Amino acid sequence: MSEQDNEFSSANRYKETGPLIPEWTGPAYLGVAIFAALVFLVLDQVTAGGAQIALVKVSGIILLAMYAAFRKAFVLALALLLSSGGDFALAMNPPEMEAGIGFFGAAHLVYLLIFAGFIVKDGWRKDGLVLGAALLAFGAAMFVWLRPGMGELLVPASAYLGIILAMVIAAGLVRGPRLIVAGALLFLISDSMIAARLFRETLVFDGLDWGGVAVWITYFAAQFCLAVGIVRRKQEAAG
Repeated sequence: MSEQDNEFSSANRYKETGPLIPEWTGPAYLGVAIFAALVFLVLDQVTAGGAQIALVKVSGIILLAMYAAFRKAFVLALALLLSSGGDFALAMNPPEMEAGIGFFGAAHLVYLLIFAGFIVKDGWRKDGLVLGAALLAFGAAMFVWLRPGMGELLVPASAYLGIILAMVIAAGLVRGPRLIVAGALLFLISDSMIAARLFRETLVFDGLDWGGVAVWITYFAAQFCLAVGIVRRKQEAAG
């Protein structure tokens, strides 16, 4: 038997036996990721932060990255892993702000690359232009409001604002599941609350930190929606 015949035979055996990882593994990653996010939500209210709590924080996002890799969405997995780096930096005590901004800025650039690829391949949604105009107005208003409190973080924070706005605008132009634009908008909402807490000292509560709870819920929901939405978009294109 020739080498080509051997390869053909191996491929047929693979088709007959199915993938090495069962289909339920992907949804299982999503379920465990949600559980990990809930565990962090509780621990974040009763601990002072540090390396151990940071590891719990990133575990849910890493599980989403594993889900993306399982679905062969490797660029998406990269965006999620970069986000987990940002999560770890910001969960330290004290937070590593510049590192966190850098990691998340890189993650948004990867998301932007994913959305640009979708748009180039399949065109863009015209109704996304309305959302884009609204987002530009929102971004300008946020910058004016936050500017007095940015201090030494003016340059990286301003660059980050521009990057996340570009990412969300691109998400609104993608032809695909609306989970994508929902996730991008939730990301913007979460980061806007973080900026308000950091630069304007608003949404900070005594006792149970409801602002922190809202930030985490919207952030994890954003990553979840983006992960599931992008995977579905890739599956639709492949089907």
